[in-house]
Amino acid sequence: MKFGGSSVEAAPAIERVVEIVRARLARRPVVVVSAMGKTTRRLLEIGDAAARGDLGQAHEMVDELRELHARAAEAVTAEPDRARLDAALAGRFGELRRTVSEIVAARALAPRLADEVAAYGELLASEILTLALRRGGLDAAFLDCRTLIVTDDRFTRAEPLYEATDERLRAAVLPLVAEGRVPVLGGYVGATPEGVTTTLGREGSDFTAAIVGAALDAEEVQIWTDVDGMLTTDPRLVPAARLIRTLSFAEALELASAGAKVLHPGTLGPAGRKGLPVRILSSRRPVDPSRDSDNGAGTLIGRRGAAPPHVKSIAFRRNAYLLRATAEDGAGAAVRETAGRLGPAVLWLGEHEGAALLALDRADRLPEVLDQLLQVARVEVLAGRPVVSLVSEDLTDGGALAAATLDAAAAAGAADARLVADGTACAAVRILAEEEDVARLVTRLHQELFDGPAGEAVP
Repeated sequence: MKFGGSSVEAAPAIERVVEIVRARLARRPVVVVSAMGKTTRRLLEIGDAAARGDLGQAHEMVDELRELHARAAEAVTAEPDRARLDAALAGRFGELRRTVSEIVAARALAPRLADEVAAYGELLASEILTLALRRGGLDAAFLDCRTLIVTDDRFTRAEPLYEATDERLRAAVLPLVAEGRVPVLGGYVGATPEGVTTTLGREGSDFTAAIVGAALDAEEVQIWTDVDGMLTTDPRLVPAARLIRTLSFAEALELASAGAKVLHPGTLGPAGRKGLPVRILSSRRPVDPSRDSDNGAGTLIGRRGAAPPHVKSIAFRRNAYLLRATAEDGAGAAVRETAGRLGPAVLWLGEHEGAALLALDRADRLPEVLDQLLQVARVEVLAGRPVVSLVSEDLTDGGALAAATLDAAAAAGAADARLVADGTACAAVRILAEEEDVARLVTRLHQELFDGPAGEAVP
C-alpha cells in the first residue's frame, strides 16, 4: 500500500490512512509512504538557498518545515511515543542542518547533495506514519528505506539494483509480516551499495511500491492518491473525465510517459515483469476493502477488460524541445532504439518526411540526449510544443478504431494527428498542439471519444 503526499499532507489525512490500513490488516499490508504534501519541493528550495550562500534563509525554511511536521506529528502520536517523536524530529532536522552547511560551503547543490536533502521528506513521513499507526493500535515497524532499496549512483534518477534490493527486502520485511506487524518505509529514496543516499526521480514512491511488491510476491500494489483512479483525461481540463476501470501494463506505461500524472512510469517495470496487479485508489474517498479484490474499486492495471475496442485515455505533456533526428537510412532503427533507452524523457512521435520526430520534456536533459542521439544521427533542435496522445492497445488490433480516432482528431481541429503504432509501450495517436490550444483540443477530443454520461466508468 503506497500513500502519496496528498494522503499524508496533514493530521486528518494521516488519520484516514490509519483507518485504511486497519481495514486491510487481514491482507498483511506493507506500507510505503511519500513525503508530506509539498515537502520535497520545499526541501529542494532549502538546498537552492544554501547553494546561493544564504544560510539565514535556509535555516529559516528548515525551521518552518520542522514546525509543519511537528504540528502534524503531535496530533497523531500517542503520549508514550512523544519522546520517540522528539528524538526523530531532532535527529532528522539536525542532519538536514548539517547537509545545508555542506551545501553552503560548496556553493553548489550537486546532485548527490540534492538527493540527500530531498530524502528527508520520506524519512520523516515514514517515521511519523509509523507512530500514527501505533497510536491507532497497529503494531507498526519503521524501516529505513536507504538500507533496503539499493541503487546505482545516478543521483536524482537512480536505477535499482534488483538482486541486492530483493534480498534485503525479503530479509527485513517478511519476518515482520509473519509476526503480524505492519512494516512502514519511505518511497522515492534509496542508497548506493556504499550507503550514499539516492532518489529514484520525481514521484518515485510509486516505483518503490512496485519494487517492494515484486520482491515480496505481493497479491497487488495499491497506489493511494487524491483521485479515484486513472481517468479518461485530466479533470482540471475536462471536469466530466471518467474513471477507467482496467488498463493493461502497456497502456498505463504509455499514458504515464505521455504526461498522465497519476503513476510514475518506472512502476510498471517491476510490476509488469512479475505480472503484479497495480490498483489506483482514492485515500480521500476510500472504498470498502471487500471491493479491492474485484473491478469495483479504482483502476486496475494489469488486466484488460472484454469491452469492444476503444481509446482508453487522452494524455498530454508539455515539452522543452522537439528533436528531428535523421540517420543514413532515414529515421533509422538506431534512432528508435536510442529514444527507447532515453524514455520517458524522450517521447517518440513517429517518422515524418524521412526523419524521426521526438519530444523532450526537460531542458536539463538536452546535453545527455544529444550526446546519445548524435552517435547515430544528425539532430536538429526545434522549439518545444505540447503533445496530446490518445492511447489504446486496441489501436493496432484493426483499422477501424485507428480510422475512427483519426477522424475524431480531425473533427476536433487536429490537422496533423498521426498513428504511432510503436509508441513508448503501446500504440497511440499523437497530436502536436499549440500551448494556447491544448485545453480546447483535449476538451473537443473528449467530447468526440467519450460521449457517455459524466461519472460513468470506462471498462
